Amino acid sequence: MTDSIKSISARVPRRLLDSGYTGEADWEGLTDCVVRIENGLVRSVEAGQGQADLELNHTILLPGFLDAHTHLDKAHSWERAPNKSGTFNEALHNIEADKVNWTADDVYRRASYALRCAYAYGTVALRSHVDTGLPWARRSYEALSRLREEWAGRLELQLVSLASIPEYSESSGDTLADLPVEFGAIALGGMPLMNPDLDAQLDRLMALAVERSVGLDLHVDENNGEDTYVLEAVARAVLRNEFPNTVVCGHCCSLSVKPLKEQLEILELVKESGIKVVSLPMCNLYLQDRRVEEDDIQTPYWRGITLAHEFMNRGVPFACASDNVRDSFYAYGDLDMLEVYRESLRIGHLDRRLQESIEVVTRAPADLMGLSESGYGQIVPGAPAAFSIFHTSTMSQLLSRPLVRRQLFRDSKLEEMNIPDYSEVI
Repeated sequence: MTDSIKSISARVPRRLLDSGYTGEADWEGLTDCVVRIENGLVRSVEAGQGQADLELNHTILLPGFLDAHTHLDKAHSWERAPNKSGTFNEALHNIEADKVNWTADDVYRRASYALRCAYAYGTVALRSHVDTGLPWARRSYEALSRLREEWAGRLELQLVSLASIPEYSESSGDTLADLPVEFGAIALGGMPLMNPDLDAQLDRLMALAVERSVGLDLHVDENNGEDTYVLEAVARAVLRNEFPNTVVCGHCCSLSVKPLKEQLEILELVKESGIKVVSLPMCNLYLQDRRVEEDDIQTPYWRGITLAHEFMNRGVPFACASDNVRDSFYAYGDLDMLEVYRESLRIGHLDRRLQESIEVVTRAPADLMGLSESGYGQIVPGAPAAFSIFHTSTMSQLLSRPLVRRQLFRDSKLEEMNIPDYSEVI
């Protein structure tokens, strides 16, 4: 079909439609409707199986996916820096050792391939953290900002710094904050750790962010330590500083192993502070609770996921994302948000709230990334008419087979999914 398609009939999650939509949904949350398109945007959504240019009745239509937490500068470096123990410490060591290879061309090549995969799977917006050690990080920003320009209009690429939090308080702190902003980063980030100066470090980081009119996106409590309280410290710092910009906290793993009383107190602080949470279930399942003692390899007891349901119960914006892809921190993945959704649902038992669960890879990351007002992650009037079409009729079918036929709707035309070959990144 080569003619411009102006209407599609399909099954759509009711949770992703406008509040004024009148059609009924089944128990999985799907409703039959006709999506009408004009000038590359959704014009209207009508209930029922009406006449359409592209009639895909009994087929699931989803908006473009959003991936709110990735690491493009590390992606597809596994062959050079394999993590044979699968531990966090070995990952840190191997990635640092591999950075000697991180020329602008190398980062561009690997990140470009990763973006081509994400786009092929139907992702329309992606946020990448960028290792920001001075002065070598400039070449990574040069490569990724070049890719952002090349992908403009097809895939929204956001950049966030990933730096040592104490360094923001040192004499080089302003330079450390200026570099990502120079290349259009929308948030400052890093991995704050428990230490006696943590509150002061967070205060300084927030002051730098306010001065540059950007938000914060932090790696928080990515461990199973009952005595780590970085998430609580960040929430208190947001309130103490009356920080006006968006704060996203990723991982938040250790929260799930704390005593119930402490969990409840921290959950309420997070809600009060307005922090938004992104969970990385696949990577944390892989890294956390690695019980390796020389040759005595033991079975993990803990999934590594944060308190997904407890955040969602309180209305805290909660998304799931890819995190690392084929690097020392995660040996697998391909920036396929259907895989992220399917595995997040299984790992976190999100099937207990099946109708709402699709939001963790659509509406929720759009909120975290500041793209909700543009209609990303939804199928509502004014939203981009960029869709993934799955040739299944129920959520159970969608989530059961790794290889579900998937087509993409872009520029008012239907495309077959075409994943780049691995030979193109070697």
